[in-house]
Amino acid sequence: MSTSLPDRIREELTRYSFISTGYSSPNPPVACVLEDANTKEILASASTQKIGQNHAEREAYRLLREKFPNGKLPSHIAYVTLEPCSHYGKTPPCIDLFLEEKPIRLEYGWKDPNPLVSTHSGLSKLVDMGVQVVENPKLAEISSQFLFGFKSRIERRRPAFLLKTSLSKEGYFSSGEGHREKISSPESDVFLSILRAKVDAILVGPNTVRVDEPGLDFRIPSSLPKTTPRILLGSEDVDSNHNVGRSSYNTFKGFSGLVSAVLEYSSDPKVFQIHKEKEMDYQPLRVFFLPDQNSISQNFLEKQGKINERIGKKNATFFLDRKKSYDPNFLSKLEGLSKFPLEKIDFYDISRILEILHLWEINTALVEGGNFLYKLFSPILTEDDAILQIRSNTVSFPKGILPEWKGKFSMEWKTELNTDLWEMGRCSQD
Repeated sequence: MSTSLPDRIREELTRYSFISTGYSSPNPPVACVLEDANTKEILASASTQKIGQNHAEREAYRLLREKFPNGKLPSHIAYVTLEPCSHYGKTPPCIDLFLEEKPIRLEYGWKDPNPLVSTHSGLSKLVDMGVQVVENPKLAEISSQFLFGFKSRIERRRPAFLLKTSLSKEGYFSSGEGHREKISSPESDVFLSILRAKVDAILVGPNTVRVDEPGLDFRIPSSLPKTTPRILLGSEDVDSNHNVGRSSYNTFKGFSGLVSAVLEYSSDPKVFQIHKEKEMDYQPLRVFFLPDQNSISQNFLEKQGKINERIGKKNATFFLDRKKSYDPNFLSKLEGLSKFPLEKIDFYDISRILEILHLWEINTALVEGGNFLYKLFSPILTEDDAILQIRSNTVSFPKGILPEWKGKFSMEWKTELNTDLWEMGRCSQD
């Protein structure tokens, strides 16, 4: 049997995967499309909803049953980016739904890495009742673009990481003068805002807290991006239409693929509107490695309180240096802002940090700087992780601080955004 994937199905699955990313966590952002087997019409499309609500398959069939509330459904094919679950969680097993609705064929992308599914797969039950079951490598390309963080959390017990930095013309991420500095362009900032909505957590180090007093929340941009960037692979244009386009990003996986999807779908009016309507549900966990107490301003603490109030939940958390002492009243203020108990740790104990992020069920994490975190996380990066460098062609620092990456990475693609050059590095460790 052919394992091709029609373009319209690929596009639908990719779009719904993107919509679910950052919204469904800690559940994986799965997409499902139901197609009429005779007319090839798309009958229903859906993605995994918020935790506790429908998985993609149940949401797709719910929508289809609104069209056909009674009796047998039209002969149809189901496409799903992840093997249907076969265990009870907050929702019933999706495999039971397929057994009930009886598609003539089920095509899926990745096998589910969750041991609750992989050790008790229900696919054989579908085969026994006459359903064709196909593991489709073309579907798996979409899975590798959006499900990599979930797979990392299950298999490696840690999130997938994207290390991001903005650089001056000379390659410095900071002048070192100890004050807040704006490097990336307004055009880049629109896409970077959407990127925040696509990750489960954003991490910043002590000096960033001290100097920048960051918020780290997701705020929908005031308007759509004015351009859809083109991606260059090495010295070649990946897409002849000079756009990010479907033909380009489906060859990228991991964070490289996810960021390329951000460049395409951020300018989609319907996708943009969904993120605007559900802005409070796309909020990343804000993770701060704190400096000593005297270096933390009251403004920073008040900012975190206002953000929690705006989004309607406590969604910050704090790592404290166990070598430093903190006043009980100060700790009480942090506890009032934090989603999780305060963690007092050795800041260089990467194993403990990864363990905590796993306990928090973080699938994907964006590391925004600076060198303390770059040096801490870059040595552990693997092929689904990545480094994003945004180089300004206008901001100049005569002297400054270079990012200190540890390990090896090579540029997979780049794109120009007005005065900025985005460079995506895929990581490989010997």
